[in-house]
Amino acid sequence: MQDEMNYTGVNALITYMFKNNPFQDLQLLHYGTEPCTPGHHFGPAMRDHYKIHYILDGKGTFEVGGKTYELHKGQGFLIVPNSVVHYKADLEDPWEYSWVAFQGNVSHSLLQQACLSEQHPIFELENDDEMRSCLHRMIRSRNTHKGWEISMTGWLYQFFSILIDHANEDILPPEQEFSKETYVTQVMDFVEMNYANPITVQSIASHIGLQRSYLCSLFKDRMGTSIQSYLVNYRMRKAAELTLDTGLTIGDISRSVGYSDQLLFSKMFKKVMGEAPTHYRKHKAAPSRLSS
Repeated sequence: MQDEMNYTGVNALITYMFKNNPFQDLQLLHYGTEPCTPGHHFGPAMRDHYKIHYILDGKGTFEVGGKTYELHKGQGFLIVPNSVVHYKADLEDPWEYSWVAFQGNVSHSLLQQACLSEQHPIFELENDDEMRSCLHRMIRSRNTHKGWEISMTGWLYQFFSILIDHANEDILPPEQEFSKETYVTQVMDFVEMNYANPITVQSIASHIGLQRSYLCSLFKDRMGTSIQSYLVNYRMRKAAELTLDTGLTIGDISRSVGYSDQLLFSKMFKKVMGEAPTHYRKHKAAPSRLSS
């Protein structure tokens, strides 16, 4: 639903999403753009959801937690739920901004990655072409097709991608820094999501952004096994589950866990599970016999 709303004498373009939005992880509530009149303000008041403003032009002030920020074109500010804020357009050069309002299970995590919080609500983009393009596409969209809500949620994720790519990591609080346990978890998550693909230890390290030798040492220190062994064992456990489906050939199972070479797969399966996949299947699939 898209409305042209008259806000203090200026047209504000606002789009509201439907209440039954199915995306619980990240819900776009409403978004829009507004060229403000001099002195136009909100608050002091609070919201019950997250809201991010990005300044397209002009200047203004943002107040939260006893601090006042003088902001200008290329900067933005975060409003967190239940936090009293006040923001006001400059009297001589009033700002024009776009905003997105959202909530959802991953909101806090995404904001952490973007280095934004109630304590650090301000961000700045040196080159904002991507941000302007993203916001333009969102604001000019219309609810004209069945996939509209999916499309808009996608653009909201793109919005966060831009913020994260340009995040000022210098302001990241110590408790949010990546720990060694975080990297280990990332390895395990990556294996879980990609074991069926032809991944390598190097591809895992590249995805996480660490040197291969350092990641391998870190993982073995924490888990007591190498990344390669963890990957092989994970694949073989998945393969063992698949052997119970008698509709699958051993070749089907081999390819389903990332092995194009069936002979190599059978060799690794026997090494991990103690017997060849055909024998494993025969023993596990055989019905139990009760003595009479």
